[in-house]
Amino acid sequence: PNPFLNTSTSNSTLTNAHRLKTARDLVATLRRFGFVNITGHGLTKDETADMFSWSRKLFDLPVEEKMKAPHPDGPMPHRGYSGIGKEKVYARGEKGEGAREMKESYEIGSQHDDQQQNIWLPNDVLPGFQPYMSSLYERLAAIGDIILDAIGVGLSLDSEEHAALMQMASKQHSQLRLLHYPAISREEMQRGGILRLTPHTDWGTFTFLFQDHSNDLELQDPETKQLLRVSPPEDALTLNVSDMLQRFTNGYFTSALHRVSLPSADNAVNSGVPPRYSIPFFIAPRPSHLVQVLPRFVSADKPVKYEPVKFEDYGALAAKYMYREE
Repeated sequence: PNPFLNTSTSNSTLTNAHRLKTARDLVATLRRFGFVNITGHGLTKDETADMFSWSRKLFDLPVEEKMKAPHPDGPMPHRGYSGIGKEKVYARGEKGEGAREMKESYEIGSQHDDQQQNIWLPNDVLPGFQPYMSSLYERLAAIGDIILDAIGVGLSLDSEEHAALMQMASKQHSQLRLLHYPAISREEMQRGGILRLTPHTDWGTFTFLFQDHSNDLELQDPETKQLLRVSPPEDALTLNVSDMLQRFTNGYFTSALHRVSLPSADNAVNSGVPPRYSIPFFIAPRPSHLVQVLPRFVSADKPVKYEPVKFEDYGALAAKYMYREE
């Protein structure tokens, strides 16, 4: 299965029949799979290509240039450049086994975030990078609001419930991430101890993911528990449910377990595995927001599964396990 949805009709009036059908289809697909590939999201083919062009320009820089915007030691503030192997992502409670994740990343937040300031490269290192990424952040945050609104419509929430849902996305506290997974030689794979991204869930509300055409993202089917390889249509974004939406809906939606896989050394071509680029955007509530189960998802046979939690407290606990130095 490779669930697909065109949301180009979702940004119409609430009475629009096409929008209502799209919203209901979105909810049904997310409930069944925990993710969906979306086209008609508002970014053109050229705009999507520009995103990856800027990402490649960044990661093509010499390491000493990228390190002019270094990610601080530790998980917070989660901003700036992290070199290859610096970060390892763990599922909560997982024991590290020494495998190194072969990726480098650059973290960007809102220019209006009052808790985590961006760490930018000097303008002469990559002219135009900062204004482009700041604009992209705002664009994706706006699309996030449209999608979250559509989820509310698809769930048939009343006005009070809908307002509570919309608080699950903060334009000032979401996160844009640029990722580069370098090419890996067949010899490196045979030596072992190399990963791209271990299985995990995201801890925000939901995530947008733009990826190149390497087709090595896998998400777990919440019913069968099988890992499904995601092959989105060209220029699509993959939307996956994250932990806060699962908690808010008392498990009505399942946070999507996912990983970036590698072929076995025996199945790799002689030249190894090519590089991979991806751009996730993590939609999240404000840090101080108290996330609690919406009463409509509670009944006698479906009691509350999750205690109320501030997003900042949940994130700190998740970061303790998922982003730790070895």
